[in-house]
Amino acid sequence: MLFYAYELRWKHYESLSGFVGREEDLRRPGYHGAFSERPESLYSLYNDSKISSMNEEFYGDFLKDGRYVINVTQRRDIDMSIYVAVRLDALREERWEAEILEKFPDCDILKKTEVTVEDYRNELSLNRFGSASKVMDRLNVKYQSSWADPLPFKLEEFVPDYRKKSLSRCKKRADEILGSKSLYEEIDRIYDKENRKEYFGHPVHYLVSAGEWEAARDIFELLLEALYSNGRLLSTRQVVIRNVKKGTYRDERYRKVLEAAEGGVVIIEMKTEDDLGRFATDFHEFTKLTGKLLEQNKKDTLFIFVEIMGKSFQGSDAMNNILNKADIIQVTEGSGTYEEAKNYLKALTKKADFKVQDCSDAVRYLPEAETYTVTDIFNAYNAWYGSGLKTHVYKAYKTETTFKVALTKKESKPYEELQSMIGLTKAKEVIDQIISASKVVRARERMGLNVEGASLHMLFSGNPGTAKTSVARLIAQILKDEDVLKSGKFVECGRQDLVGKYVGWTAKIVEDKFREAQGGVLFIDEAYSLVDDSNTYGAEAINTIIQLMENYRNEVIVIFAGYTEKMKIFLEQNEGLKSRIAFHMDFPDYDANELLGILRLMAKKREYTLTEDAYSACKDYFQAALTEENFGNGRYVRNLLEQAILRQSERIIKESADRELGKEELCLLKKEDFRPLGQEPKTMRRMGFSA
Repeated sequence: MLFYAYELRWKHYESLSGFVGREEDLRRPGYHGAFSERPESLYSLYNDSKISSMNEEFYGDFLKDGRYVINVTQRRDIDMSIYVAVRLDALREERWEAEILEKFPDCDILKKTEVTVEDYRNELSLNRFGSASKVMDRLNVKYQSSWADPLPFKLEEFVPDYRKKSLSRCKKRADEILGSKSLYEEIDRIYDKENRKEYFGHPVHYLVSAGEWEAARDIFELLLEALYSNGRLLSTRQVVIRNVKKGTYRDERYRKVLEAAEGGVVIIEMKTEDDLGRFATDFHEFTKLTGKLLEQNKKDTLFIFVEIMGKSFQGSDAMNNILNKADIIQVTEGSGTYEEAKNYLKALTKKADFKVQDCSDAVRYLPEAETYTVTDIFNAYNAWYGSGLKTHVYKAYKTETTFKVALTKKESKPYEELQSMIGLTKAKEVIDQIISASKVVRARERMGLNVEGASLHMLFSGNPGTAKTSVARLIAQILKDEDVLKSGKFVECGRQDLVGKYVGWTAKIVEDKFREAQGGVLFIDEAYSLVDDSNTYGAEAINTIIQLMENYRNEVIVIFAGYTEKMKIFLEQNEGLKSRIAFHMDFPDYDANELLGILRLMAKKREYTLTEDAYSACKDYFQAALTEENFGNGRYVRNLLEQAILRQSERIIKESADRELGKEELCLLKKEDFRPLGQEPKTMRRMGFSA
């Protein structure tokens, strides 16, 4: 049902005497203070008794055909307010407007506005012309909150004023908010020329996945503008439900809110209080009721479910109560380069409640990363906003920020970065397999075929410095870019992060890690350390991990990492774990030539060049290091390079004799700057005395 407010103006208002004011004031809706004495106009034509009688007649007609109900709520000197509730099947005819003009032939319709249920209810609650209470009971919209009986969720209602957008403008906005591939694909579907540009119902609904509410809002607002521009919305009225509390499914007002939203848009944030556990019956019942209401109203009410990654409801079984009731398209947040993130962040700062001359300092709050998610950008904005309150609004609290980050970033694509890494043939093959499989899944999904995905959990084995952690980080970003993962989060942990000190703590700690990694990768380093003889709770952690790997199989990829031999023993002791790991990747030690290639990449990234004799000397060092057990692989190279940079700094300062240093000199590393690790020359220290 949709709700409208009408402003009617008496046709003969210009003939009235006693007008004191500007003529333009008289034409404003609701203006009634322009007369020195009350004129005999609408008051004499429509006194209280007559309007009450008319409202009763309107209500009686509604009881007969149930198509719409008219209610006069206010009558002033020269105008009146009328509120109308309309069933969806009566929208095309708009007979109620003809009836309004027929009942009030001496008035013109000055303005028509769509209103929320709350606006409609508030207006009728103040109506003194009778029938209002009966109308609200009949429409089932008496579900307001009170201090004594608050709603078990946060409810917002509004009617945004959208403007039609072309496909190019829509995609430009998607560029500005770092739209993901899934967003661009849905925009193309909405604007497809094969679609009819009028409303017949909602063929699909949406699940918007983002790490922060405002990031999700940018996504679903753009989707709604696109749908509006293509005639796919009956109404732009939005009903937003957030902060769902325990017991919501038992509160009759939740059902009433969703049913009263018919014809509009329902947006439900899938995030709840901590006491609503993922295995709780409460959550299951909530999703069961929501799914039932979705199934009943999916034709004419657009449902958008917002998933706050890492904080949303969990449990595929319970969520299937919703996802299986309609065709739902998932749209995830995007990511971009440093420049794209900077532009998005600056655009956000311009919308702040306080104005500043220069917003460029906001980029200091971006974390160090190769790519930036939209959530990263909103987190940076929130940090900048908090600082701005002290530096621009409440200046008495002005303090120096201690947040330090590097400002210069280079554009880098995770997939290209992985391909450029030395060796790692197996890791590159596995990534290509997963990407290919995801494309096939999307193709099957478009054809309506079964798309149950395979497990993607992995095991990395190898000595320290063989790039296990670096590859895992890149995998998270690559699979996010390919829409295999939702957020691309990378959560690294070890035994100390997973095992509790007391009985009952461990399972909750482990699940918190899974929730933190939702939509991304949970990287468990030295996983075998969970198995020891100390009689602690490591076994409980492993059992919980095995259970959650299955429960979160579509939401979290778990990567176990550690020494090769120890990981073999670890798997042999945990058969249930072994059966859930799809990919085993061995990271062999690098040979001398590969270590030399790693050195070239590291030096290039830091903007250094090496002389040929320096490379030759380093290759000899690497050959010697290979004979040592656990020599460090890539870490050995990094330490070798970092110490060489320190020696180069000391050398060129001594050689410069206070002259200005050139760029080539600053960037060149020579043979004498490199020495094998652990072979620093010893210097004799002489003890002296002074008088």
